[in-house]
Order: sequence, then structure tokens, then C-alpha cells
Amino acid sequence: MGLYSGSSSYIRYKVNGEPGENLRETVLAGLKEFSFRELDTLSVKDKSMGWVSAENMASVFFDDLHFAKDPYLAFSLRIDTRRIPPLAMKAALLREEMKYKKTTKKERLSKKEKDTLREQVSDSLMKKVLPIPVLYDVCWNSATGIVLFFSTSKKANEEFMDFFAISFQLMLTPLYPYELACSLIDMKKDKIRLEKLTNTLEGFEWSKVQDAR
Repeated sequence: MGLYSGSSSYIRYKVNGEPGENLRETVLAGLKEFSFRELDTLSVKDKSMGWVSAENMASVFFDDLHFAKDPYLAFSLRIDTRRIPPLAMKAALLREEMKYKKTTKKERLSKKEKDTLREQVSDSLMKKVLPIPVLYDVCWNSATGIVLFFSTSKKANEEFMDFFAISFQLMLTPLYPYELACSLIDMKKDKIRLEKLTNTLEGFEWSKVQDAR
């Protein structure tokens, strides 16, 4: 979240290359093809990712073009994840091992038997676990090619960059503080001196950026 909240943190990106004249149609096609799908209760999948409306996380309807507010394109990336609590897994597995030993009259189980039981228990529990949704807002300025992703999580940003490329066939370049400072220097020419700046996604440290006038 972040786009509709009072305060927010985000990472800024630049879209590589020219997206073409029919950008809105390209984005609409990508949003529809890679829209979010609910995890099936009968499925053992532990994760689902896709685009949803920034106004309603349950909506994957984009045909009304509500996401396009010239020059901005606003939508959200939803990621649902299912995880089995470790203790729940341990308790269920011990229970099944006891049943199996009683049925087979065995005192010890082989590694293969334990692995098989673990897989069976995991699949059974996964179908019962409710998915936990996480929502990340996206704001794309189609005029400047700047994209804001409202999360500073390294993992979330990596997933976003990959999914964006798959969805829209466009690559993103993170604009770290270093690149932003360099662009500012280009605009101000010799009026700003950049002495030291680390260049990372996880954080940055200004050592000294000062007005040289």
C-alpha cells in the first residue's frame, strides 16, 4: 500500500526504451493477462501473484480504464502466500508417523517413508491454510517513464521488476539516490558537488552533497 495512504515509502524506476504509441492498450493487455488469480482451495500451491485495481484489491476488472489517469497509470501488485506453521507441521507429521508405525507394525521408518509422509502431510495442510495477501501500489507516469513502486523491501522489489517485465515486455532500471544525484548535477552543472554516495537498493548514505556556490 502507499498510493492512497497519508504517508508512504517507495522505490523509483525508469522504464527502459520507448513503450510505443499505444502504451495504454499495451498496459491494459498486460494487466488483464497477468491479473491476480485466487489460490484454489484444492491446490497445494503456496503462492499467487498478479495485478489488481489500486482502488479495490478484490477487483481484476480493467476494461473501464479506471487505472489510466493521464499521464498516470495506477494499479497494484497483489501477492498471496500460504505458509504452514512449523509446529503445526511437526505435530501433524508425528501423528501420521505414529499411525503408519501402528499399521505397518514397524518400530522405525526409512528415510523414504518419512519423506513420503512429510509430503502427504504438507499437501494436506496446505489446502487448509488461508492465504495471507500483501498489496503493493504502482504509479507509472507515462509522460516521463518514471514508475513508483510503494515498497522498500528488497524481495518485493525484485519480484516486482521481474513481473513487470513479463507483463509489459518492458525492463525497469532502479533510480537509486546516486543516479538521482547525478541527474541533479547535470541540471545544476557546476553548482553542486557530489563527494561520496553509496549506491544500493537497500539503503543509501549521503556523506556529503553540498552546494558549491
